[in-house]
Amino acid sequence: MKILKNLILASVVSFSTVALASKPNDAKSNDYYANYYEDEGSLLFKIRGFYASTSSKINSFSPSSPNPNTPPPSTLGTFGYGFDTATTIFVTNNIAAEISLGFALYKTKSSDLSMVAVAYGNTNAATVNKKQIFMFPVTFTAQYHIAPFGAIRPYVGCGLNGTYMYTRSHAIKASGGFGPVLQTGVDFVAKDDTLFTFDIKQYFLKSKVNFTKSFLRTNSDVKSKVTWNPLVISAGIGFKF
Repeated sequence: MKILKNLILASVVSFSTVALASKPNDAKSNDYYANYYEDEGSLLFKIRGFYASTSSKINSFSPSSPNPNTPPPSTLGTFGYGFDTATTIFVTNNIAAEISLGFALYKTKSSDLSMVAVAYGNTNAATVNKKQIFMFPVTFTAQYHIAPFGAIRPYVGCGLNGTYMYTRSHAIKASGGFGPVLQTGVDFVAKDDTLFTFDIKQYFLKSKVNFTKSFLRTNSDVKSKVTWNPLVISAGIGFKF
C-alpha cells in the first residue's frame, strides 16, 4: 500500500513538472508583444525624384545701371527637376534626423537672359545656349514622426540647407547659398522592409548670380542677387534597416 502511494505521488509530481514546462512563459510572451515594434530598424534609406517650382526673383543689379527704357526681367527661371538620396536615423520612436544629397537642374529662360543683355546695350543676344543651372543641395532636417508604427506614417521637419551651384553658360555665373528648410511628408509601408514615400520641402535660398561682361558687352560683370526659394515635391521608394 505504501509503495502504491509513493507511485501515485511520483506520477502527480511528474505530470505537474511536464505541464509547467509546456506552459508558455507569460512574462516572456508579454515581452515579445511589447517589444514587437522595437524590432523595427532605426535606419531608413530613400531614393526620390522631385519637381521644383522656384520664384528665382532677381533682387538687384550692380554696378551698372540698366537702360531705363528696357528694364531687366524680375525672374531668372520658373522650374527645375532632379533626384536625391536620403538617410534617416531614428533617435527615438518619434524623433529622427535626416540628411540628403541631391542633384537638380534648373532651366533659365532665354527670353529673360536676352532682356538683361538688351537692357545693358547688347541688342544681338537673341539666343543663349547651355542655359541650365546645376544645383547640388545638401539638406539636414530634424523630424517628428507622428505615427511611427502605422501603415501610413506622416512626419514634419525643419533644418538647414547648403546648395552648390554650377553652370556651363557663357552668360551667367552662379554661386552657392545657405538657408533654412521646412519639410512635411508621409511614408506608406509595404511588406517586408520596403516603403513608398512622398515628401514636400520649402527651401529658403538666396545666391549671387553674375551676368558676364562678354555676354552683356560691358566693361565688367554685372552682379545680382537671386532669391530662389524652391518648393520641392518628391516621391520615391525607401528601405528599412
